[in-house]
Amino acid sequence: MKTITDDIKTLEQNAINKGLDELILMENAGLNLAKLIKKEAKKIRKQYKIKKVKILFLLGGGNNAADGLVALRNLKHAKAYKLGFKENEIFKKQEQILKNFGFKFAKKEPKFKKFHIIVDCILGTGTNREVDEKTKEILEKVNQSKALKIACDIPTNLGFTPCFKADITQCMGALKEILLEDFTKEFVGKIKLANLGINAKKFSLDSKAFLLEEKDLKTIERNTSSNKGNFGHIYIIASASAGTLAGLGALNFGSGLVSLVAKKSFSPLLMLKEKIENNASAIALGMGLENLDILKDEILQNIPLVLDANCFLSEAVLWYLSRKDVVITPHPKEFIRLYKMCFDEDLSIEDLQRNRFFYAKKFAQNYDCVLVLKGANPIIIQKEKIFVVNLGNEALAKGGSGDVLSGMIATLLGVKFSALEAAKNACLAHALVAKKYKFNKNSFDAIKLIKGLKCL
Repeated sequence: MKTITDDIKTLEQNAINKGLDELILMENAGLNLAKLIKKEAKKIRKQYKIKKVKILFLLGGGNNAADGLVALRNLKHAKAYKLGFKENEIFKKQEQILKNFGFKFAKKEPKFKKFHIIVDCILGTGTNREVDEKTKEILEKVNQSKALKIACDIPTNLGFTPCFKADITQCMGALKEILLEDFTKEFVGKIKLANLGINAKKFSLDSKAFLLEEKDLKTIERNTSSNKGNFGHIYIIASASAGTLAGLGALNFGSGLVSLVAKKSFSPLLMLKEKIENNASAIALGMGLENLDILKDEILQNIPLVLDANCFLSEAVLWYLSRKDVVITPHPKEFIRLYKMCFDEDLSIEDLQRNRFFYAKKFAQNYDCVLVLKGANPIIIQKEKIFVVNLGNEALAKGGSGDVLSGMIATLLGVKFSALEAAKNACLAHALVAKKYKFNKNSFDAIKLIKGLKCL
C-alpha cells in the first residue's frame, strides 16, 4: 500500500521541523526525477535504436521547477525552457548552481516535436488556478507531440483545459488525492512515488488513506481437508440475469454454496430458492431487483449485507447505513440519489466526480457502513479509513461488472472478513482481472470477468 495525502505541505513542514532541510528534500526529489528519466531514456534508446535521447524540461519559477533544476544537474544531455513565471528564491538558488556548471537555458520556444522526452516542471501542488494563455498554447503543442511526457509531482493545469497530459507522473513523498480523482485518470498516466530521503511511513505520519497494490490482495485460503461448508453460503436476491452474474462471481471467488432468490437462474451451479433461509452467511441484494419489500424483512437484521443497485431507490436502505457489517456499492448516479436521501441536498454528477474524496468522506463521517463509491478509481471508505484502487481500466465499463463485484464482496463477508476487508479485497481483485486481460478491451464482459478470477 502507498500513502495518500490531501495535505502534502504539512508533511513536508513536519520533515523540515525534524531537521531535514528543504534543500535536502528538493535534492532527493530531483535525484529521483533524474533517475526516472534515465530509466525511460534507456528504454527509448533500445526501442528506437538511437544513441542520444533528446530531453526537454519545461520550467515555471517555484519549487516544482526547482526540483526540475536539480534533475537537470544530474543529467548529461537535457535542455530546459523557462516559461516566464515569477521565480522564488529557492528556484534562483538552484538556477545559479546549474549556471555555475555552465548550463544554458533555451532562449526561444523549442520545437517540441524534436524531443523524445518532455518533463513538466511548470507548476506543482500549491497551485489551483488556471494558467495563462501563453502557457495553455504551449501545453496544447506539447500534448500534440509524440514525446514521452513526464510530470513532476502533478501535471500542470490539472482540472482545467488544456492540462499537461502525462504518460508518467512522478509523485514526490506521498500520493496526492487529486491524482486519484476519476476526472484526472486520463491525464496523470502511470503514477510513480519518489522517496524524499525518509521512509514513506515516517514521512506520512499516521495517514489513514492508502492506494492498494497487487501485493495487498488477500483471498480465501483453502485447506486440503476443508469442505464446502467452510466457505460460506451466500444468498443473492436479484433479477435472474444480474443475480446469476453475482452468484457466479461469488462461486468463482471462493464461496462454498450460492443460492439465488429470483424467478429463475441461468446457471445450474446456483441453487434456486423462493426465500432466504436461516443458513445464510452473507447476502447480496438489489441487482435488478424490482420488489424492494425485502429491505423490510427482519431476516436481514443479523446477516452481513451487500446493498447495490435498486436498493438505492428505496428509503428503507437508510436503516442499514449505521451497521458496520454492511457494504453499499453505488455508482455515481446511485450515490447522488442516496446523498439526497441522507443529507437532503442536491448533488450533480459533475460536482461529485470532481470531488469524490470530499463527498465520500462526508458520507463516512455520518454513517458506519462501508461505502464503495464505484468509478474509474473506486473509493472504499469506512469512517476515517480510506482505500483506493486505480488498477482497473475501461474494460470494466460494461453492464454486469458491478453485479459480479457484489457477489465477490459477499463471498468474503461469508467467510468472516470484516466489511472493510471484504470490500477492499474484492475491489482490488475485480480491478486486477481487468488489468490482466490481454485482449481488446471492447471484448471484455462480465462472463470474462468471472472466468478471469482464476488468474488471481
